[in-house]
Amino acid sequence: MPVTLVAAAGDYTCAVDLARHGWCWGAGLTGQLGNGDTSIYRTPQALVLPLELRAISSGEFHSCGLTSDDAAWCWGTNFIGVLGIGRLSGREPVPLLVSGGIRFRGITAGNAHTCGLDRSGAAWCWGQGEDGRLGVGDTLDRLEPTPVQSTLRFAHLAAGGAHTCGVTGNGEAWCWGANFRGQLGAGDTVASALPRLVGGGHLFRTVETGNYYSCGLAQSGAAWCWGDNLTAELGNGELSAVPAVLPVAVTGARHFTALTLGREHACAVTAEGEAWCWGSSIYGKLGNDDFLPTPVPVAVAGGLRFSSLAAAGNHTCAVTASGAVYCWGRNNVGQFGDSTRADALQPTPVLPFPVP
Repeated sequence: MPVTLVAAAGDYTCAVDLARHGWCWGAGLTGQLGNGDTSIYRTPQALVLPLELRAISSGEFHSCGLTSDDAAWCWGTNFIGVLGIGRLSGREPVPLLVSGGIRFRGITAGNAHTCGLDRSGAAWCWGQGEDGRLGVGDTLDRLEPTPVQSTLRFAHLAAGGAHTCGVTGNGEAWCWGANFRGQLGAGDTVASALPRLVGGGHLFRTVETGNYYSCGLAQSGAAWCWGDNLTAELGNGELSAVPAVLPVAVTGARHFTALTLGREHACAVTAEGEAWCWGSSIYGKLGNDDFLPTPVPVAVAGGLRFSSLAAAGNHTCAVTASGAVYCWGRNNVGQFGDSTRADALQPTPVLPFPVP
């Protein structure tokens, strides 16, 4: 069955196929595979509930999806309320309906928090509130969706390691939460529990978030990044202990159509389907047959053409125009879904999904 969406985080991967069925594989110790147990699986596993998903997002230890009626469902760890079900619990290996009855048009799972966009473009967040990553004006945890304290209306949201960013309808980027490496892009390293405007005067289509950095796609398709650069994750030709507190241009002047950020590496795809990655290449997660950090975008090996990408902790996955999934990098717990534990320095095909 062809795949339409892929999401990756931590040590696992999830996807949605053409029939809108959800699948996950890899480490499932916190229930993040949604298949009813907490084991490791090296081949794709169907979500235990037959949800018709139109969107999916994976965080470090939990995932969330949106059904065709715009309801939000989450599964995985819930020690800090990140599933938004109104209570604390342990591991939840079955998708659970998020509390509040809100209809979302977008959802994003971070390391320990989750955010969603309702139909009006208002942002809601829940889970761990440390560093102000929920944008609700304080640092308290929330067990169910809580409105971000702002009149802003967003077209896109991204939850990262301990911060969140969004793009408004007019292209402005706003971020909130932890900022000790400049990941808010506001010109300093001061954390904020309320949205702050990203500096530089750029207008973006999307903004994505990694562990301690962020990147945005300008309306032209040019990529800009800000925050931590210890492993060259900004792609600006440098590897530096000094963070960028304002956006810097990704080297190469390429125009991209999609962008994804992992823990310490980023990847993007052009209109022609060429995949380029930069940053940390531990375990070969840049897909360029190398292990060295790369401060400029390098082409993913293999000559494949992709429509979308998903970067995780130490692996990356991508979907081709025909709906096939390929992964590369770390595969110690089956992140590739190819039934093996062998790492790969370039794209490796995921096993075909069985027909439910």
